[in-house]
Amino acid sequence: MLDKNHTIVENFETEKTKMRASSTNLIFYKDAFSKTKFMSKIIESFEIPIIYLDFDLLFSGYAENDYIIKPPKFELVKPDTENLKELLPNILTKISSEKNILILDSLNGLYSFQSDDNPGRFVNSLIMLLSANLKFSQSILFVTCLAQKKDDVWILPTGRHILEFENVNRFEINENDAKIEIKAI
Repeated sequence: MLDKNHTIVENFETEKTKMRASSTNLIFYKDAFSKTKFMSKIIESFEIPIIYLDFDLLFSGYAENDYIIKPPKFELVKPDTENLKELLPNILTKISSEKNILILDSLNGLYSFQSDDNPGRFVNSLIMLLSANLKFSQSILFVTCLAQKKDDVWILPTGRHILEFENVNRFEINENDAKIEIKAI
């Protein structure tokens, strides 16, 4: 259960300066509950509208049960295999016409939605499309990802490599002693 009290995130203000307008930010985590607490911190720290695409539904469960404080301009979207492609035009319009925070939670969940032979092509294309459109309005994209680093390469639990894009900020979060530490990597 998420603690309704304020979660301490070490180094947050320092690292937040790297989460600038028109940026894409990969958030690597090892624990889904720590990731959810950290995304709550992201949501409370920005004052612009937030669109939260919840592919793994963990955040939605907490949000719908009021364990997470949602700001007034917060839109929680729960895509599924049926409506994902129908939702994209509206999301692209929003992030290209008005400054927003767009959170794609999680990369792992998005991969599980794809049943074709090459889900990586769709996922990578989608992230590049979102990144290109957010630059028109100075929006910010966050993509969460359960992954681990092996031989200097980030790998999903399925064994897929995470492509390295230029101009992408990478952060790793870890929770120790009831504090979440964020560090740029």
